[in-house]
Amino acid sequence: MERKQVFYLSVIFLMVIDILFLIYITFSDVSLTLRYSVLAFDFILCIVLWIEFIYSYINSDDKKQYMKDNSLSILGMLPFDFIFLRALRLIKLIQFIKLFVLARDTQKAFSKFLRTTYLDKIIFIAILFVFTVTLLVRLLDPTIHDLNTALWYVVVSITSTGYGDVVPVSTSGRIIGIVAMIGGILIFSTVTAVISSIYVSRISRSSHNDLESKIDDLTMEIKVLNEKIDELKNKDEEV
Repeated sequence: MERKQVFYLSVIFLMVIDILFLIYITFSDVSLTLRYSVLAFDFILCIVLWIEFIYSYINSDDKKQYMKDNSLSILGMLPFDFIFLRALRLIKLIQFIKLFVLARDTQKAFSKFLRTTYLDKIIFIAILFVFTVTLLVRLLDPTIHDLNTALWYVVVSITSTGYGDVVPVSTSGRIIGIVAMIGGILIFSTVTAVISSIYVSRISRSSHNDLESKIDDLTMEIKVLNEKIDELKNKDEEV
């Protein structure tokens, strides 16, 4: 494994631990000592992410395009105690997983996969949609008093689970709930379509390879038959 791959894998491991701890202290009542320890770890990780970001920016061929591709993930590298910015850390994690895979020998295949499926962009849009709707529910519905409850309601609505333990009472809250349900249907339908397209393309590619193999066999048989016909013609001419 190359040095670059080791670095990406190490950062991915640290980010997964960091995200899990941040989720734990966000949705659970923990001691101040544990909260400060997690936030300190998160702050150190953010420094590492900024160092990698600046290094990659300096060494990028197209700096304007690099900033365009990473503009939103910059917010995910800020060590602020805010649930929306913490959610954007997931986007940074996806980017590092992408970089780790691209550093391997499967770079061309993986790049082609992302170009054809747009899976990384779909995940990015899904994360952004969930937390945007969460903020709107929290701000517009008076019965939802914290982001934890708002996020729970949005996730339940998007997945069409419908526990009914959190119900918006205002018109704006219900409209946002409808938007969340429709958005969830679109997101999961898109992901299902992407997965289906992958299997269909594999089946098509396999069928195409089988067809090419049969054509090659027929071509060889025709070639052999032509050679035999030429031999018979030559014998007739000699006679």
